[in-house]
Formats: sequence, C-alpha cells, structure tokens
Amino acid sequence: MTYNYLKFDPRSKLCVVFFASISLMFPLSFLLECIMIGLMFSCLVLSGSFKKGLFFVGVFFALFAADQFLFYYVPSFIGALLDFLAVGNRRLLPTIMAVTFALDHTKISEWLAALQRLRIPATVLVPLAILFRFFPMAIKEILYVRRAMKFRGIAVSFFALFRHPLQTMEYLFVPLLLSAEETSLNLSASALVRGLGNKNEHTSYYQLRLKSYDYILIGVIVGCLLIRMWIK
Repeated sequence: MTYNYLKFDPRSKLCVVFFASISLMFPLSFLLECIMIGLMFSCLVLSGSFKKGLFFVGVFFALFAADQFLFYYVPSFIGALLDFLAVGNRRLLPTIMAVTFALDHTKISEWLAALQRLRIPATVLVPLAILFRFFPMAIKEILYVRRAMKFRGIAVSFFALFRHPLQTMEYLFVPLLLSAEETSLNLSASALVRGLGNKNEHTSYYQLRLKSYDYILIGVIVGCLLIRMWIK
C-alpha cells in the first residue's frame, strides 16, 4: 500500500524552522509545548517521516517524565542537574524536529535554488553552498578512514578509540584534517566554477513553486506566532 506524501517547498520549511527557533525566546506552558510538538509531528508525517516523528514524540514524553520524577527521587544536586538537562533538551526538541523536517526529502540543490529565489546575496550563498556539501563528504571520509583502520587492525572497536587517544589522533584526526582541507578547497573551486558568485540571474533545474499546502502551512505558522505574541 503506497501513500502520497506532500512535497513541501524549501521556503515553507524555512518558515517552520524560523518559527521553532523564535519559540525558544518565549516561556511555554506544557500545553503549548504539546501543541508545538504536535505541529512539528504533523509536518513530519505529512512529508513522509512518520517514524522520525514518532521517535521525537517518544523522546518528548520521556524527557517530561524525567522532569517530573528525577528531581524527587534522585539526590538534590544530581537530580537538579538531570532535571535541567531534561527541561533544556525538551525545549530544544521542536527546533530539532523542524530542522529534521526541513532537511528530509529536500536536496541541497533545491535549497540553493530556493535561496536564490529569496535573493540571498552571493556573499552568503557561496559559503552556504560549500557548507551544505561539506558535511556529507566529511561523513563519507570518516567512514573511509575507519574502514581503513579496521582493515589494518587499528582501533577495531569503538571503545579502542578512547583507550588509545594518541593513536586515534594520529590515525583518525590527522587524515580527517588533511582531507577536510582538500575537500573545502575542491568545493570552493566547484562553487566558483558553477558561477554561484555571479551577480546575474541564475537558472535552475528545479522549478520551485509554492503550492496550496505550502501557503496553508505558512499561514498556520504565522497565526501561531501571532497568537503566542498576543498571549501574555
């Protein structure tokens, strides 16, 4: 059985991330936190990330339970510290869900096309293009280095990385730093060759257009923000 998920425009996703980030500036009751989590969960479900949304909801209620019980059943200092971590991470959870919603099912090229449509200047767009493409390549390099280390019998297990810190620094961090420098130079050259720094109007393979559900999502986000600013 197949489901038709909604393909949200990157610009509407950006509004969701902005709203979730702004909400961190306001004190929220538990009811408002549940509404925020429900809204982010709905966005994830509509975009086809049901399992991730369910995971985040489970984490939210686990942190709430920890906030309610740890402070009373754990010694004062440790309980207060754990309670602080539980509340802090619970407040950050809507923003993490919004970023997950924004990154899922949206290619880097689509994000760059959306930022160009928003008239983002080249001085900001080029570094962002490099940054977006750097981390996926860096993760691949880490996997390649770890595979080479295991092949040579160096720090085969995960805990061996911590048992031998000097060896880890020599065989893992040094190659990664050299690879990161070379990768950043290649990505910078690629961005310049593609003309991302050109001030003239750019064309794009992706024809982005805000659909009806994008406008509905933006309207809901703006409405929630106005209501929250109105409530004292």
